[in-house]
Amino acid sequence: MTGSSRQSLDWIAKNSDGWLTYPEATANESGPQMLGHKISAWREKIPNGMFKPHMTNEWIDLVEDVNYPRTPLRGGYILRTGRAGLIQLLEEWRAVGVNHAALGIHFSSRPPAEVIQELAEEVLPLFPTHVGPKPLFTGW
Repeated sequence: MTGSSRQSLDWIAKNSDGWLTYPEATANESGPQMLGHKISAWREKIPNGMFKPHMTNEWIDLVEDVNYPRTPLRGGYILRTGRAGLIQLLEEWRAVGVNHAALGIHFSSRPPAEVIQELAEEVLPLFPTHVGPKPLFTGW
């Protein structure tokens, strides 16, 4: 399920396979905390304690300065940050229950190959893939 499509949280919890929501603000920890409240409220309504993943996303401009502070651009729709700030954001998301994160880089001021290489070498190893639950249905 993406967003809420005007459905109630009860409906989303019962009928979705997972939930993709807007990340709230990402320039400081208050956004991930708000996102965490939303995720917790949804998960409390999921029948029988079943696991359903939560996903979120962010458009990033990953700059070369590792310690460049998390700075919102274009009204908060893009996050300019250094690697340390991105890692901190991903850790905050993980702590509040985000299971999958999509990072858009097409607004990046650096060449995409450089950004992808930095993400692959310096960020992704800190967030390994975990074994998930078995699929409910595999007959396709």
